[in-house]
Amino acid sequence: MDTKPTVVRAVHANRGIAALYHRRMMALIDEMDASILHWISATYRQAPPLLAQDASPDWEYSFDDLGKRWIKRFEDAAPKIAEAYLKGQFKATDSAMRQALKDAGWTVKFEMTPVMREAYEASLAENIGLIRSIPQQYLQQVEGIAMRSYTAGRDLQQMVTALKRLYPRAANRAVLISLDQSNKANAVVTQARQTELGIVESVWMHSHAGKTPRPTHVAMNGKTYKVAQGMWDSDEKKWIFPGELINCRCTGRSVIPAFAARSAK
Repeated sequence: MDTKPTVVRAVHANRGIAALYHRRMMALIDEMDASILHWISATYRQAPPLLAQDASPDWEYSFDDLGKRWIKRFEDAAPKIAEAYLKGQFKATDSAMRQALKDAGWTVKFEMTPVMREAYEASLAENIGLIRSIPQQYLQQVEGIAMRSYTAGRDLQQMVTALKRLYPRAANRAVLISLDQSNKANAVVTQARQTELGIVESVWMHSHAGKTPRPTHVAMNGKTYKVAQGMWDSDEKKWIFPGELINCRCTGRSVIPAFAARSAK
């Protein structure tokens, strides 16, 4: 009779759902970028600076109104985008974890428990906040460039060139949010389900995917940690879980006792 525990294969975030999440954020960013560039260019042509020492134009107030409208657009869209994404990601992780456990000899049925509901609500609030933060810095930088260009007497092309350099920053933020939150959602679901099932140990698996891996995470690879505690990260000076830190793609492999797998057969 086999008395050895079974190490279940790792469960990874669903990249297809993350990609859709990213596309939905980018659709808003693209629309905002085009709208701002069009409005500033048209307004600049109507009232071009005549002298380098000209005062700031009156359209500063109009730009403020435009910015507020885009902030409102993101505020309204954020809950819908985040909810659709998280429902898909939570469901995908549940499905992948259920199959991994089944392949290891343990058939389980997952439901929306209070623990999972709490995890979902916390993740939803974080995702909504991140999406809503996208236009804040972008609009502030746009206004700064436009006003400096105007008061310095620069031509429209110079200003547009400077403004277009801001787009990759907003786009990169959307990429970071989609990938990072996918890993975090996957980690949250995995840990919650492990706790519900009474799984007390997991094996840390380093992703080996990043260009600049965290040395501590490389050292953690293959080591066992307590699900209730996590792994000590000497660089962070705290206990952490796979996928918790920003840009962390690490995962955990659940360790199930032999009796659990046998009792399920």
